[in-house]
Amino acid sequence: MITVAYSLTTYRVNGLSAASCEHCLASIRSELILVPGIVGVDLNAGESKISVLTDGPVDDARIRDAIDAAGCDILTS
Repeated sequence: MITVAYSLTTYRVNGLSAASCEHCLASIRSELILVPGIVGVDLNAGESKISVLTDGPVDDARIRDAIDAAGCDILTS
C-alpha cells in the first residue's frame, strides 16, 4: 500500500488582485508548479491569496522564490 501525505499552505500576497489578468494568473501557476513536490496551485485573486498543495516536504524558501519570480510579494501576518 502506498500512502501519500498532502499539505496545503496559503500565502497572502501583494501583486495579485481581482484585476489580475489570466496571463498573470497563468504565470504564477507556471512558476509554482515547477517546484518539485507541488502538485496543485489555487489562486484567489479577490483575496490576494495563493494556496499550494504539496505531496510531501517542500522547502518553503523554494515556494517563496517561485512566488517572487512570478512578481508577487508575500505579506507577513
